[in-house]
Amino acid sequence: MPAFAIEPDLPMAGRVWKFGDQVSGDDGIIDFSVVREGFGKPMDEALLTAMCFRRINPRFPQEVQPGDLVVGGVNFAHHNHVEVSAAIRFSGIAAVLVESCESGFIRRALSQGLPVLTVPGIAARVQDGERISVNLAAGRIVLADGSALDAPPLSPHMLAVLRAGSLVEALRREFQGAAAQ
Repeated sequence: MPAFAIEPDLPMAGRVWKFGDQVSGDDGIIDFSVVREGFGKPMDEALLTAMCFRRINPRFPQEVQPGDLVVGGVNFAHHNHVEVSAAIRFSGIAAVLVESCESGFIRRALSQGLPVLTVPGIAARVQDGERISVNLAAGRIVLADGSALDAPPLSPHMLAVLRAGSLVEALRREFQGAAAQ
């Protein structure tokens, strides 16, 4: 169960964990070689949380707090499986803000209830440890200095998935509603 409930209709503020360009999902954010034998089986939340970002910042697994935010550079989380976004979400991260990433990462993250926004220029404008706020519905990021950056806002369908907590839960609610009619 994720360590932080996301309320996508409200602005949220959090501490930044900043990572650079070309961060590999499977060989940087997590160690896929460790989890690949469990591929297709229930995820080991404790293992994923303990390995999340430790190759890049060994302090991350012990110091991350629920509601913190990840900022990444260009081609963030390339070469990733669903365990990458699950590890980030299990760690309590409220949102991931990147210069660019694969569309597959956005989809896999959303399925886990983790919002990812592409925010051109963000990596040059924030520093590790700063507090910033994010409005997912508006696509507005307010930086530590009070200035703002805009990103494409999340669609109503994406917001519905986040409100439900995951894609599976959103689909469950949708099908239960259809069955009740």
